[in-house]
Order: sequence, then structure tokens, then C-alpha cells
Amino acid sequence: MDTNLVLFIASVFLGLVFIGVAIPLIQKRIPPNQFYGLRIPATVADETVWYEANARAGKDLLRLGLLLMVVGVGLYFAKVPLWLKVMVWFVVVEAGLIGMLVRNWRFANRSFKVQQRRDEESA
Repeated sequence: MDTNLVLFIASVFLGLVFIGVAIPLIQKRIPPNQFYGLRIPATVADETVWYEANARAGKDLLRLGLLLMVVGVGLYFAKVPLWLKVMVWFVVVEAGLIGMLVRNWRFANRSFKVQQRRDEESA
């Protein structure tokens, strides 16, 4: 099979997986658990933070999935060496996941602090 086609199929498949994982998170249908979602100290400590941070992470994951599919189509038709296509693909995936993690970790930590203040004020 043509390596260019494999990269295209991998992009579309991984993009669809990201989107499929993202949708229940966006809809806040995933309760706190041990396996699925943004599992960091702030989200595990507070259920409200869990749902808000995971909904936001889901939206970011949805965008990354769509971006990955667009990049896959663009790379399929690009007239550049295969090694460059693979490098671009990996950079998009890794930078997207790392950026998403950092962004949502920070959001969850901020949300947790706000929630703690609210809880202290109401007590």
C-alpha cells in the first residue's frame, strides 16, 4: 500500500477517534471515573470542575480531530517529500495533544481555586 495513502487513512481514522472520544465529554455525559477524561488532581477533587474541564477538553479534542483530518487531506495532496509529510503530521498530533493538555490543566486548576473560594464563602 502507498505510504502516502497510509498517512491519509491514519489522519482520518485518528481524527474520527478524537471526535468520537470528545463528543461525550462535551455533552458532560462522562462522570468522574478512573479511565476516561481529563484526570488530574483538580478534576478528581471536585465534580463541578470535572464536568467543566472535561467539556472544555472535549471541545479542544474535537478541534484537534478536525484539524488532523484537514492536515491529512492537505498532506495527501502536497507535493513534498514523504519524510516531511510524516514530520508535519507528528508535529500536529504531538503539539496538539501537549497544547491541549497544558491549556486544560491550567483551566482545571483555575476552576478548582474558584470553586474552593465559592465553597468557603458559602460555608
